[in-house]
Order: sequence, then C-alpha cells, then structure tokens
Amino acid sequence: MSVIPAEVKKKENIAEYIIHMYQTEDLIIAYDFNLDDIFTYVIRHMSKDEQVLKQLLLWYAGIIEAMQAEGVKNSQQRLRATQRYVAELSRLHEALLAGDTKYATLYDKAGKDIQHHIHLSGNTVTNPVQVCLNGLYGMLLLKLNGKKITAGQQAVLEKFGAVLAYLSEVYKNRPAAGTSA
Repeated sequence: MSVIPAEVKKKENIAEYIIHMYQTEDLIIAYDFNLDDIFTYVIRHMSKDEQVLKQLLLWYAGIIEAMQAEGVKNSQQRLRATQRYVAELSRLHEALLAGDTKYATLYDKAGKDIQHHIHLSGNTVTNPVQVCLNGLYGMLLLKLNGKKITAGQQAVLEKFGAVLAYLSEVYKNRPAAGTSA
C-alpha cells in the first residue's frame, strides 16, 4: 500500500483525490515552490519513518516539477492530470444522468444549488462536477481558516458531497480499461 496520501485517495475516492490535489497545489504555491520549506513545515510532520519521508519528498518534488512545467502559478490554474480526472467524472456524470435513476435523483436534489453556484461564478464555472468539487474545496478552506459554515451552506455541501460520493463509487467500481464487464 502506498504511503502517499494522494495515491491512496486516488484508488479509494477520486473526488477526494481531486480536492487533495487542489490543496496540494495551493500549498506548493503558498510556499512559493520551495521544497525545503515544504519539507520543514509540512512533510517532516507527516511521519517519523525516514523512508516514508523520502517518498513524500519525492512525490512533492514531482508535483512541483509538473506545476512548473505546465506554468501553474496560482490557484486559478490546475494541473492537467488532475483536471483529466474532473473530465472523466464529468463524462461519467453525463452517462449516469442518462441511465441511472438513483444518480439522477441525487443530482436533481442538488441541481438548483449547482445552478445557483454556476450563476454566482458569473458562468465562469459551468461544469456541474467542477461546481461540486469547488464547493467542497471551498468548505475545506473555510474550515482550515477557522470560519463557520452556516446550516444552509452545510445542506448544500451535503448535496454536493452526495453527488460526488456516488460518482466516486461508480468510478472506483467501473471495469478497468480493456476488460469485459
């Protein structure tokens, strides 16, 4: 089993992985891509095992390298690899809406809130899956900054979370490419 939290999340819950990657990218930006500082203030506190620390350091170095290669310099930009997973979830979302009544019901419950958030974004974010991810990531940031979440916000986030949890579960259990169902 991997010691890299993101790799574990990628296998278990793709939506959590995407949000984790957004957080990782923002952390790297906050530390101005300085791996020494990231090691000192973040990685060093994640384990006492030297091998684990080395693996984590290499993983963060790889993310920094990818971000620099792609020109990701602020939180308005994201790694292409992470956004490919968003695109995969979006395709899955469309397929499930067309043929999975349980998912369609979950999505219908969140639909008005998703549309409201699309409107709030000035229609800059129109992908329903991205809206749900942004909502949950925003909640995480608020909590990390000690801000309160209202009951109304919590209710919306629960709907977004239900949509993403269902998508993630179906994504996790889908047949691997090249195998028959």
